[in-house]
Amino acid sequence: MNMKSMGFLGGGRITRILLQGLKQKNALPDHVWVSDPNEEMKKKVQAIDPAVIKCTSNNADVLNVNVLFLSVHPPVMKDVAAEISGKIRTDTIVVSLAPVISMEKLSVMLGGIDKLVRMIPNAPSIIHRGYNPVAYSGDIGTDEKRQLKLILDCWGEAPEVNESKLEAYAIVTAMGSTYFWPQWVKLQALGKEFGLSDSELNKGMAAMLAGSVELMYHSDLSAEEVMDLIPLYPLKEKQVEITEFYESALRPLYQKLKGIT
Repeated sequence: MNMKSMGFLGGGRITRILLQGLKQKNALPDHVWVSDPNEEMKKKVQAIDPAVIKCTSNNADVLNVNVLFLSVHPPVMKDVAAEISGKIRTDTIVVSLAPVISMEKLSVMLGGIDKLVRMIPNAPSIIHRGYNPVAYSGDIGTDEKRQLKLILDCWGEAPEVNESKLEAYAIVTAMGSTYFWPQWVKLQALGKEFGLSDSELNKGMAAMLAGSVELMYHSDLSAEEVMDLIPLYPLKEKQVEITEFYESALRPLYQKLKGIT
């Protein structure tokens, strides 16, 4: 199949990230439809490429496409699925961007649709540096998977994983940046207060972060050995408090996404 048309149910942040990523790669298909009831959301989405992207408030307008992305939050998915159930073309590939809802459940919700994909996207996809784990249903053919991967690769890495691991990836890779970004912003603000310029901070912070990742994940040292390299560790007394917060906040969230009571 030729993937010349694409639809998004939901015009929020993730939709804009993915469309902007395709735009930056000159990879937008010939026709893109986005459905969202919020007028402000539609304006933001259409501004990405008014010549290609068409916005509507009617979900039915978005269904006649080669690839349909379900870009709504899990609590809304049931209502959206009920509205479009039985109306999706049998050759359309449906890509869910939501955790929680398995392909088995989603197929039932959509009236027996079999060509299903689940992907857990993250924000760096907007600059083609995303890490977006993906799981395919058995009804996605080899050629369909190949063509779909041409789209997914525009956003960065799209490793094929077992569907049962997607919620864990949602916690670690999809949300992971949000755990660190506020700390980086605060550190940069302090650096500016201490006398460094914006250009000095941007270069220094980027180099420090890139080097830290390289050292932690691509050296022969263990995590304990890496953290023991620097004798001056100003936040060491707070480390237990910080790690306990990860435990108390993220474990219950994971259990909620997996439906574990």
